[in-house]
Order: sequence, then structure tokens, then C-alpha cells
Amino acid sequence: MAQCGTSRRDDANPRNICSRLARIGEIMRTTAHHRPLHVGSTGNRVQKVEERLKSAGYLKGAADDRFDAKTAKAVVAYKRDNGWEGKPQGVVGERMNDSLKRTTAGTTPSSTGGTTATAQASQTGGSDGKNKTPSTLKGATYNVERDRNPKDVQKWLGDFAKKNKLDFVQLQEINGYHKALEKIPGYHLVTFPGAKDHGETGILVKDSLLQGQKTSIQGEGGGWTTVRGGHAPPRAATAVKLAGWLQVVSAHQPPSVDWKGGEIDGPKNRVSTYKSLSEKLLGFANRKIAKNPDEGLLIGGDWNEPASTKGKWSPGWIAQQAGMTTHGGVESHGHGKIDYAMSYGCKVSNVKAGPTGGSDHNIVLFTVSRPKGKG
Repeated sequence: MAQCGTSRRDDANPRNICSRLARIGEIMRTTAHHRPLHVGSTGNRVQKVEERLKSAGYLKGAADDRFDAKTAKAVVAYKRDNGWEGKPQGVVGERMNDSLKRTTAGTTPSSTGGTTATAQASQTGGSDGKNKTPSTLKGATYNVERDRNPKDVQKWLGDFAKKNKLDFVQLQEINGYHKALEKIPGYHLVTFPGAKDHGETGILVKDSLLQGQKTSIQGEGGGWTTVRGGHAPPRAATAVKLAGWLQVVSAHQPPSVDWKGGEIDGPKNRVSTYKSLSEKLLGFANRKIAKNPDEGLLIGGDWNEPASTKGKWSPGWIAQQAGMTTHGGVESHGHGKIDYAMSYGCKVSNVKAGPTGGSDHNIVLFTVSRPKGKG
């Protein structure tokens, strides 16, 4: 009987027993590796997934090797926060597992079920001392504006961030600029090109402060037709945790909506998209505040509405529903006070408008401080 690996003439035949056995073994190994995890699954892969869910703040208690209802609930919450589509929601496949790996890179589980920062203190962001978590962060929000030279944006924003010792910048309209922004020395771009808006928003984060909890808050709807006749997809917001105590969100709401009698008004598709993202931002804020009441939360960006706007789905409405404080009053875009923020569990001060840097928006700067006694 011929052995595998001999040079007999029939070894080249794909039906010979050696090739078939090898192929069967390969299929079995591949199938086992890619088999989705669900309630009832056990083993090392389950434990790894639970550890990552725990690191991302979705799973409470110990990470064991049993996929139970508690694990499934954490999976559903993770998918919901990351704009996951499709069914079943409580199952972990290879794509979900890869997403968890990327999300939790840079964090390690803590004994209390949360996360501990692996980042060191920012030397320019108000650190309390060497190797200590900074209690003060310098931030900004900036709508880059489309159709500019990416290299010009990279140079100006990089120089400005370095000169002003910024710890983070909430960015909007960055489609087409991702590669350029990723090359800014000392900073990392957090964005989600795979979201429905293809990474319209992002957050530029100082390398020393970056943590692994990154989330895309995806609005729904069919998008709308632009003034140029093109299609604008539904917007998404980007969130990331910094310095162990501050969750930062960059938002960009659709333009051409208004409020009449306390109700949103405007083109149907834009109104639908505006409502959806407002709902998602409110839900995100409520969950974060309920889960981590001792942490700060900052939501800011380009709302395309002035800070004085009132009515259901407006920024003021979101802040009121979530128990957050609004911060406005800075002229931007040449005609309105639209680039501003809302916060919870932190103090926002020194809010001021900077230059446009070639955009049609001013960059707006501010300082975020953690209240004393909060870590």
C-alpha cells in the first residue's frame, strides 16, 4: 500500500485517499475554528470572548468558559452600540470576534469588572504627575470640511494640535482624510470607515491617552439627497474612552432641519436621520451614565443647529433627557453658534473659537476637568 507523499503516478489524482484525508482534516479544522459561539458553547474561545467583553465594559462578573444568558446579553449590547446589523444578535462569529479584538486592544480587565488604562499620563494635558492619570484634558472640536487637500489638513491640524498641546480633537467631515490624519505624529485617529457614513466622524487622540473602548453610534434611515444631487448616507457618531475617566463622542447631525412649535421640521429623510441619531446618542448617554456614574461623558461636534435651539430631538433636548449640561456660546461657521458640547460628570471651561485653518468652520477649543474626589 502506498504511503502519503510517495511519487506514485496516482498521487496526482485528486481522488487518491491521501489527498482526500488531508482535505477532510483541513475542512474539519477550519469548520471548528469558524464555528459561531452561542448560548451553551463552552471552552477557551468562550473565555477569551468573555474577557474581551469584560474589558470593553459589557460583561460584569467573572469571565469563565461558559456562554450563558449573561454573555449573550453582553454580546447584544456590544453589537447594538457598534451599529451591528443582522441576526442573530446574541451569537459571536469570526467578524464579531475580530471586532472585539480590535476594540479591546490596549485595555486589560480590572478586578471590579471595568477596565484599567494602559496609557500613561499626558505630559501636556494637565497631568497630576509622572505616570499618573491626567485629571485635566485639553480638547477641541473641528469640522474639517470636504474637498480640501488632505496634506494641507494634515499639516495644519498636526501643527495646531502640537502648538496648543491638545489631548484630543472631535472631528467631522473627514471622509477622504483618514490616511492623512493617521500620519499626524503623536496622535491616533479613531474612526469607523465600515460604518454607514464611511467614517464621517472621528476623534484624533494623543497616543499616550488612547484606550481600547471605541464605539460607532450608528443612526438609521435611508439617508438623503444632497444639494448637488448626490446621496448622503445616515450619519454615525464616534466614541472613545480616554485617560480612564472620560468618554468622548464626536457627532455630526444633518443640516437643513428646523424646529416649529417644539417639533423638528424639514425634508422628510433628513428629519428621519436627525431623529434617529439623536435617539442613538441619548441611548448611548443614558447607558454610559447608568453603567459608569463616576466617569465623565462629553458629546460634541457639528450639530448644524445653534445652541439656543429647543424642541424634541434637538441637542438641548438630548442633554435635558440625559441629565447633561450644555456648553455653547462660541461663534463658528461665520453665522451661528453650532460647534458646542454637552457633558456629564466633568467640568468644561475655557471654551473659545480658534482659526478656521482653511475650513468653513472655526476650530473650537476647551478644557475638560475631572471633579475632585473622582479618582
